[in-house]
Amino acid sequence: MKKNRPEILIEHPDFIAVNKPAGWLSVPDRFDSGLPNLYAWLKEQYGEILIVHRLDKDTSGVIVFARHADAHRWLCEQFATHSIGKTYLGIVEGRVDFEEKTVVLPLAPDPKTPGKMRIHASGREAVTHLKLLESYNRHSLLQMMPATGRTHQIRLHLQHLGYPLVADPLYGSGKPLMAASLYRSFHPGDQERPLIARTALHAAIIELQVPNGQHHRIEAPLPKDIKASLYQLRKTSAAVVQSIRNSSK
Repeated sequence: MKKNRPEILIEHPDFIAVNKPAGWLSVPDRFDSGLPNLYAWLKEQYGEILIVHRLDKDTSGVIVFARHADAHRWLCEQFATHSIGKTYLGIVEGRVDFEEKTVVLPLAPDPKTPGKMRIHASGREAVTHLKLLESYNRHSLLQMMPATGRTHQIRLHLQHLGYPLVADPLYGSGKPLMAASLYRSFHPGDQERPLIARTALHAAIIELQVPNGQHHRIEAPLPKDIKASLYQLRKTSAAVVQSIRNSSK
């Protein structure tokens, strides 16, 4: 795959599965920002493309588009009934105090900040299953399986727990992860390129079914910035308490 270019993971008669790079929009935005978007990129190649779901601009990983109206209907139905399996990987700030946890907290738009969500009793139910994969000195690698598909669900649930995603500008510090900061000899004035400067979230796996009953497990490999971050975190940590599963490599 070319640098920061999408990769076609599956070219199926009913759908296209793409590995979205961080920095690409899923669909055109309302502000004519000029940022590249997957919808337009795919439309040039395949003609009719229908939107099924979205990933945030800075989230990398698997995203699926339908190729015709029937496929769009049954894919959207699977998302609406939460029967599509979704697995994310993310690096969070802090060493988490659990091995597995399920977060059930309703989400609603934040009236003070357009485009931002908040936890509120009047919001829509949101359920996220979390599992610790690796623990480092001051960070953790988590597997996240959202049972619902609310906007910013994973990011906000992690913020609520006190473990925001690394470099998340809305729900975390927004600070990039720097290799030097992982060493005791780090000085704030040190100059280097960040290991990761965008929200450290990757949509690793989607599992779905087509009408004939065939099951598809679609996996996107980790992008370079997350792989580089994990390499340095492992290298500089006193102990890693759990090893990452093969599916996330």
